[in-house]
Amino acid sequence: MKFRVLFLFITFMPFFSHSAITIEGTVLDGKGVPVSKCDVFFNKEKWITKESVHVTCNEHGQYTAQIEPGFYNSLYICDEDKYAKTALEFWGWNLNLTESQVINASFETIEVYSLSTWASNGGSNSVFASFRPMLLQNSSETQKMQLKKDNFIQKVVNGKKIAILNIAPELSDELILGFIDNKPIDLIDYFWTYEKLDGCGHFPKDFDLSSGCYMPMVIAQFRKPKLEQGQHTLKVKLTDQKSGQIGEGITHFTSNNSGYGF
Repeated sequence: MKFRVLFLFITFMPFFSHSAITIEGTVLDGKGVPVSKCDVFFNKEKWITKESVHVTCNEHGQYTAQIEPGFYNSLYICDEDKYAKTALEFWGWNLNLTESQVINASFETIEVYSLSTWASNGGSNSVFASFRPMLLQNSSETQKMQLKKDNFIQKVVNGKKIAILNIAPELSDELILGFIDNKPIDLIDYFWTYEKLDGCGHFPKDFDLSSGCYMPMVIAQFRKPKLEQGQHTLKVKLTDQKSGQIGEGITHFTSNNSGYGF
């Protein structure tokens, strides 16, 4: 959740040379039903800009985009009309899109935000993933998400009193799933921590913000499978224990010929 107003703009498909690649896929909800309307943005920069490539899904949840090959900071898929009302979004982070490929996505009311991955190439032989999990609060068809007083807490962490906005879903071991190249990987354990935010504009005025403001973040440890040399895709899928709603995110990483290195 970025707490931003997204100004949609009329986007014309940019002209690329013959080196343009095709990214296509199908977008589903948590029950596997195609999403009949969605917006797909490929962003070389941090957020959506006038240089972003914007396409839409058809009534079968299918999209096709012609993009310039290269590194993309993010891939963002949602229904802009329903954003923060009845659904959040799907994110792809740090994507190296150098060849045509299929990227399928699912989204409901959970967001897997700021997903990153790295490997322990020493004793644990693990893949780690960090992400900020967020759950849509108080959703309705007509009203944007409204934060409640209970979403804001102050807590002493590492000897420092910090302000926390908590809109995380309720998670457990079986509700955190990891995949590499669409093959399941075993979750070893997961740990809660906090990510410091850039700004505190949504916090109550009576909160002590001298140490900054934070949101809950997860670090998940997965067992690393044997990997071939080259690029791979890590996907994290979350399910909220109360609502059963889901959210997904992906990121790319590269392995060397020994299966190490990210």
